Amino acid sequence: MRLRPKKKYDPTFKTEAIAMLVRTDRTASEVAKSLGLPAATLYRWYDEEMARQRGKPKVAPPTPALAATATSTETLQQKLARLERENAALRKENDDLKVDKEILKKAAAFFAKEST
Repeated sequence: MRLRPKKKYDPTFKTEAIAMLVRTDRTASEVAKSLGLPAATLYRWYDEEMARQRGKPKVAPPTPALAATATSTETLQQKLARLERENAALRKENDDLKVDKEILKKAAAFFAKEST
C-alpha cells in the first residue's frame, strides 16, 4: 500500500474554506467537495479554528460521569459567572461574524462588478 504525500494548503485557503462552511447553509461535505479537499480535512480545520477562537486547545469532551461530577460541585455563583463569561464570548463571536459577513458582502459586490 502506497501512502499519498501530505498535501499542503495555504493558510488563506484554509481560512476561506472555514468561512465558506460557516456562512453557507451547505454541509461540510458539499463545501469540501466544491473545494476539492477531503471532508475530514475541512472538519479538522473547523474544529481547530473553533478551539483557537475559544482560546484553548482542542481536548476530548469529558465523559458523562466526569461531566456530572463537575456540574454537581459547581455553586450557583460559579455557574452564573461561567454562563456570563460564555455569553460574553458568544456575543463577541457574533459581533465578529457580523463584521466578517459585511466584509464578504462588500467583496462579493466588488468582484461581481469586476466580472461585468
